Amino acid sequence: MISVLCTDDDPQITDVVQTYFAHFAPECALEIVGDGRSCLNRMARGGIDVLLLDLELPDIDGLHILSELASRGDTTPVIMVSARGQTDLAVKALRAGAVDCIDKASPQFLELPTLVKNVYSRQQEKLKVQRPASLAAARNLVLLVESSAPLRAALSSFLTRNAPRIVLTSIASIDELESTLTGRSGLDAIILGPKPGNSTPLDALRTIHTHASGTPVILLAQQNDGATAVAAFKLGAQDYILQQDGYLSELVFSLNSLLRRADTDHLNARLSRELAELNQSLEAKVATRTEELKAEIAVRQKAENAAAEHAARLQTLSKRLFKIQEDERRAIARELHDQVGQMLTGLKFQLEALARAADQNPGAGLKEKINEALGLSAELMAHVRELTQQFRPRILDDLGLRAALEWHARLFQRQTGVNAAVEVSLPDKRLPIELEVAVFRITQEALTNIARHAGCTEAAVIVTHDSVGAGETGEGRLHVEISDRGRGFDLEAALASRNSIGLTSLTERVSLAGGTVEIFSRVNQGTRIHAEFPVGGTRNGDSTAPMSAGVLL
Repeated sequence: MISVLCTDDDPQITDVVQTYFAHFAPECALEIVGDGRSCLNRMARGGIDVLLLDLELPDIDGLHILSELASRGDTTPVIMVSARGQTDLAVKALRAGAVDCIDKASPQFLELPTLVKNVYSRQQEKLKVQRPASLAAARNLVLLVESSAPLRAALSSFLTRNAPRIVLTSIASIDELESTLTGRSGLDAIILGPKPGNSTPLDALRTIHTHASGTPVILLAQQNDGATAVAAFKLGAQDYILQQDGYLSELVFSLNSLLRRADTDHLNARLSRELAELNQSLEAKVATRTEELKAEIAVRQKAENAAAEHAARLQTLSKRLFKIQEDERRAIARELHDQVGQMLTGLKFQLEALARAADQNPGAGLKEKINEALGLSAELMAHVRELTQQFRPRILDDLGLRAALEWHARLFQRQTGVNAAVEVSLPDKRLPIELEVAVFRITQEALTNIARHAGCTEAAVIVTHDSVGAGETGEGRLHVEISDRGRGFDLEAALASRNSIGLTSLTERVSLAGGTVEIFSRVNQGTRIHAEFPVGGTRNGDSTAPMSAGVLL
């Protein structure tokens, strides 16, 4: 179980976080506190794997909490959560050691459970590599070059309270710097104050570059001078900090970051040596195992080739099956129209003739029976006509995809009571008939699923064409989207279930038509199906009927 502590004073945000973790990260145990003091008290008790920390809290801001955790030696990974417009604070948080910083208003916030799990996994990998005891317990020696005694005292006092691992020693001028660098070993970092004696900070940087080029240097400045900052970085400075509100905390953050990097470099050097030794011992084993793998790969390659051939045969059979289905639908529809429909029409004419004869020679109840038979024949003809359209709508072959979708939306609303808004934008020339049939069947299946399962009264169908990447052949992409705001469902569970025949049929039809499909659904938040097809050319035909108004739900 991953223990996660969320610190935020906004109940709406914490409710959203709880919902996300309950649905998408049940393996996480989430605790919530509403202020900085409660956060520090809970972290002091231990047992937290990942900390979600708001930058702005009612009592202590997130940066000071980071500083306090660093002074305690707490290595718990921290993900900062910021509001819009807090970019500068977010940068400071990352410099202070936060592993990530996300905006509450960004799409990344929706992926918070996944981010937490990834951070936890990386932390566990780091813990597998134990730092040497000498590095973990080491104290870092930092040299301060500054002529101002009050500034030296302020820095020493602040570092003693907030960074006990750092041992600060100071000199008053650059004149002492060369002898100090020559005579002192083990110096971990240097802080150059704004007044290093009678010389400038850049002169001091040149001296350091000559005698201790590998030592990290932080430059404190009284005013923001871009030219000086650029020159300082060119001379080897690792950071440039202005003396303004909060600069002491920023200095501690920067020092900790530089020192951690130095520790990491030492550890990497040791691990590199160990890795080289391991590589030498593994070379012989690799040579032996390579021969074994060659034999295994040959067997696997043979199996993969057989599987690929089998998959290709299955795809060919599936395409043939869909074609047979469409041909059979067309044949049945033609038979219903040409034979049954004409016979019913003849029957209707005969009944009408009998009705006229009954008017001229009225019999006992003959007129009423003939009228009743006429009503039944008209109802039967309407039913046969509707059945013919459902098997294979003639409107699809005659007028194209737009007209067929609009007709089906009207029929769908009449049958189910669900209003399906249709918006279609197609090229001037007709699409390939196979693609039009595929899009019509996909829409038909999706709307049927909405009527059966969504529990809503509105849906939307949007079909658009774009010419991105199209050449002289007129190629482009066709986008099909069907959406609703119904009850939604658990997509992974539905796809894993063997009962989801509708979704399986829909995705298979898209694939066989050469397209790709994405299905988005969340419980109580509706469902959206987006399919995309390459358009490898069009055929002659008029598809320029006025576009229907549609609303994306």
